[in-house]
Amino acid sequence: MAEPRLPGSGGRYKVHHEDFEVLEVPHGCPKGRGVAWYRVRRTGRDTPEVARTLARAADVQSEDVGYAGLKDREAVTEQRFTIVGGRRLRALPDGLTLVDAGETREPLRPGLLDGNRFRIRVRDGDAALAAARLLQLGHFPNRFGPQRVGNGLPDLGLDVLLGRAGRLDAQRRRFALIAWQAAGFNRVLDLRGPVRIDGDWLEAGVPTGPLYGAQMRWPRGAARALDEGVLAESGVGLDELDRVARIVPGSRRPLVAAAQDARIVPTEDGYVLEVTLAAGCYATSLLDELL
Repeated sequence: MAEPRLPGSGGRYKVHHEDFEVLEVPHGCPKGRGVAWYRVRRTGRDTPEVARTLARAADVQSEDVGYAGLKDREAVTEQRFTIVGGRRLRALPDGLTLVDAGETREPLRPGLLDGNRFRIRVRDGDAALAAARLLQLGHFPNRFGPQRVGNGLPDLGLDVLLGRAGRLDAQRRRFALIAWQAAGFNRVLDLRGPVRIDGDWLEAGVPTGPLYGAQMRWPRGAARALDEGVLAESGVGLDELDRVARIVPGSRRPLVAAAQDARIVPTEDGYVLEVTLAAGCYATSLLDELL
């Protein structure tokens, strides 16, 4: 018999930017020479905005600035960027803080990180309940957060797929398609939950959900029927996915994520959650389970 679900801790987070801290965990140490890298700390700016600022400062194009992942605007974040060519930066403009710098052999690309370390202050939350829920959870639904599926981007991605989006720059087009994929994954997760069902495609023993694309692996049985049903519900077919295969080839994503090195630290007005999550996992999804 399943253990009864404990009550949530309650509380609020992101009351202030400094309540939500994100420290990128890079994939190994930068090695080699030829490409400049910078570890940047900032508040109240998203990753593409910082990349554009760095491009202007170094006198290069935006596509010459690389990064491994998108970080939240409403947070204090620290992550690495690479810049191919241009001027070497001794200081950073517009309120950005330079934490470290050096050279490496290859520019960063999306996904080239091990994860992120979070320190999140929850105000008016019950620390004891949060600790008990964290202990009970073990794993949590690997839902994409509002950072990925907000601001109408999934609908714009659908318009791109159906040929009704008009002219978009390459970056916005890509972000919109990725957001559409994320919304489809969340829809499947909502319908089936994170449990195993017949025909699941497993990765390391964990059931996966679809990031729709022409090269995506399909499960069998009930799992395939569900994946196909959500895709049909969107009005997108395989022909549309073929046309954008170079941008979003498709893949599968685990339906559950693990909270690594997690702990709850009581404070006078609530608690602090400290946790490391694998690349692509959202702390807001874990918080939804705790609160």
